[in-house]
Amino acid sequence: MAVSIALITEDDIKTLYPLGHDKDVSWMSGGGLTFPISYEEFRIRKTIAVSASVGEMASYAIRWDDTLVGSIGYFRREADVPLEIGYWLGKKYWGKGIATSALLLALDAMRDDGISGTLIASTIADNLGSRHILLKCGFREIGVEVYDSPARKMEVESILHSITLSSTSPDQ
Repeated sequence: MAVSIALITEDDIKTLYPLGHDKDVSWMSGGGLTFPISYEEFRIRKTIAVSASVGEMASYAIRWDDTLVGSIGYFRREADVPLEIGYWLGKKYWGKGIATSALLLALDAMRDDGISGTLIASTIADNLGSRHILLKCGFREIGVEVYDSPARKMEVESILHSITLSSTSPDQ
């Protein structure tokens, strides 16, 4: 089965909502998705994201063949910090290699768009699957942070990862 990504649409958001409105998906996201989450809050998080004021972001739908299974996107929380990437899949799609393929596709899309420099990602320390995906895709662990997780309603430890992108754009 083939994995593909494409910029997210309103129709995609409607299809993704039931997958993202899941307690286990929320728990593993650590804060990117909370449970319960209203459709409107889910829509805002998938379309506007935290970086709308900075203007550097893209949200992609992840498809496994013709099935919409999750999303991946990059954003900048503040003007003077590196871009960050995050992703999630519906629970029934975990452990199938989909997130790894989607992350590699997103990294290629970023390079093709001329994005270069440091890219960061973070994952809850006990989310071993996501940590493995990041390392498999060339990220390296760079530190640990502790924060209050809205999804878990408690303080959590998060592992920070980074990768350096070099652009493949012909005008770079």
